[in-house]
Amino acid sequence: MVSNSSPQHPNSFGTVLARYAPILSVMLVIFGLFLWYLPFLGLGMIHRFDEYYTYERSISFARLNDWWAVYSSNKPTLKKPPMQYWMSGGFFELGLRDVIALRLPSLIFTAACLGATALLVRVILPGRPWIMLGAVLLLASSQNLWNEGTSAMLETGSALFVTLGLAAMIAAFRDPRYWPVFAGTVFLGGMQKGPIALAFLVFALIGLAIANRAALRRIAYNRRFALWFFVSLILAFAWQLYMGLRFPGEDAVQGSVENEMFERFFPSLDRITGLTLADVHALVLADDPWLRLTGTAALIALPLLTRDKLLWALTAVALIFTAVMIFGTHEVHARYMIVITPLQSAALACVLALILRRDMLALLAAAALTFAFGGPLRPAEQLALDPFLRHGVPIADILSPVRATLQPNEHLLICEMDPTMRFPRGAYTVYAADTREYTRLRATNLRRALARADIEAGPFRGVCTQAELDTIADQLTGIDVSRLPAGFIQFRAEGLAPE
Repeated sequence: MVSNSSPQHPNSFGTVLARYAPILSVMLVIFGLFLWYLPFLGLGMIHRFDEYYTYERSISFARLNDWWAVYSSNKPTLKKPPMQYWMSGGFFELGLRDVIALRLPSLIFTAACLGATALLVRVILPGRPWIMLGAVLLLASSQNLWNEGTSAMLETGSALFVTLGLAAMIAAFRDPRYWPVFAGTVFLGGMQKGPIALAFLVFALIGLAIANRAALRRIAYNRRFALWFFVSLILAFAWQLYMGLRFPGEDAVQGSVENEMFERFFPSLDRITGLTLADVHALVLADDPWLRLTGTAALIALPLLTRDKLLWALTAVALIFTAVMIFGTHEVHARYMIVITPLQSAALACVLALILRRDMLALLAAAALTFAFGGPLRPAEQLALDPFLRHGVPIADILSPVRATLQPNEHLLICEMDPTMRFPRGAYTVYAADTREYTRLRATNLRRALARADIEAGPFRGVCTQAELDTIADQLTGIDVSRLPAGFIQFRAEGLAPE
């Protein structure tokens, strides 16, 4: 008996749909998450100190008519590269409301980071495409991810390019033709916040030196690796090199690399001896303790379950970065852990797949953990979008009258002697100074502060509390005072009192 049915053509619509169903599912979930969190961007107002850096740097491009340098306090800054500031600056030019223009790049980077996490899974377990969706769901359970993804911070963009860099790195370990792709991720990361992927490559090589020396020798002796490692070094600091050439009086390496990376994360004996379990929890677990604990355990189990010693490189990246976070000297924040959360999510999804063996079972387990961890659809109330009114009223209401009265011949003074009354530094640029440089007073010696700023005479306009003004009033002449909200005052002084 001859059957009338024939096998489905390999290029038929049904076959193609089945082949791409995992990728389409990932895209639909990411799009749905983007739509869920998008309306939250317009709620409240930015309130973190570093968010005001984003604000001032983003609006400075148009204010100063210079899109090829980053400005802070209306002076060139070498601490941060321009990518996210360019994006927000562009959204300002398109007419978006300030809070949306500032937060939208982070949400775009978050969506892209979810996609990069799926790609990392595809590199680790190329034959298990449905596991990509599990990793996306696990990452979407992260409280930290959505805190940063609905803020004006730089973290989710940094996490995106780190995750892409890790995927490219593992691919290049297996096939050296992918080293140019890795170099590209290093460049993009360097243009967003810093070349973290390059540091992670070093961590990975340390891991291979311990766990897989044969692979390390094969990688290190490959000419493509040597060439593209050198290219990556140049691309990592391309923006700093450019800024150093444009502003030769500034030390681009010290401003952006030494201060922002080495000094911040280099361990110190005082930090190690004074460390407590509470400090460790606050830094490396914070909002996502179970995701990070299970993700780290999965990274240790992953090379054992796959019997792929190359994956010890990823384990080393996570463990060394966690140690750097714990023992960093100062100004190390819990939000930095977001750069390895995609890696932890990818590893956990892969380990579930390896243990449960069936993709659908692993996907169901990942979904169950996602809901257990509190994700993926968090309400706005969990995201701290409403501004923290440190002084009881919006910062704009306090500082905007200063900008309205500031005259072209006046130099702006900002009192910061009382730490409890300080504003985020970028807020002065946004609301008070316009395009003018200004002097911040941390001590009461006004002449010394003005000498450092090359200011020799008045008139001056300033923002202080009454107590702060009293400490410098004897150094000024012709003082007129007017009230600002929240106990602040605005003063005008004709000039410096005779010595």
